[in-house]
Amino acid sequence: MLVALGLTGSTLCSAQSDAPNPTPLAVATVTGGVGNAMGWFGAQAERYFAHSRLSVFGGAGYTPALDDFDPSGLTVAAGLRGYTGGRKHRAFLEASACQVGIVSSSVAPKRFYGPCGQLGYQFASRGVFTFMVSAGVGYALGAADYGGRTQGLVGLALGYTWRRKD
Repeated sequence: MLVALGLTGSTLCSAQSDAPNPTPLAVATVTGGVGNAMGWFGAQAERYFAHSRLSVFGGAGYTPALDDFDPSGLTVAAGLRGYTGGRKHRAFLEASACQVGIVSSSVAPKRFYGPCGQLGYQFASRGVFTFMVSAGVGYALGAADYGGRTQGLVGLALGYTWRRKD
């Protein structure tokens, strides 16, 4: 699936830049939403490099206690993304460090961070609107005594992308 996405996604997405008046390259994006790379309910800032094909991002948010004895509070994430060649519609592969899971406890609730990988889609309009969705898997470091160390990851965000003025 990843190979198919890489072959067809870059071909389909790169066709967008062949238009007579191509969309300018993305410089930075700020989004808000929900997901592991957002710090759960939070925001994220992203800066693009290499003709908008690579980026670094940081997210900060809040993890609420959904049940009694759940840990809650500030949650952070940081990582890198590689994008296909499109300027408006493009796929991405993400590698990050994020909160992977939690353990409820009346004595010592715990949070587990670890390496995370996600595959996603970004729509960044020529104007101001940006939409991102992603899914993947994370490995919770130090969670061996609590069962599942591998957890599914999700992301859904809306925001704004600044573009370079040529």
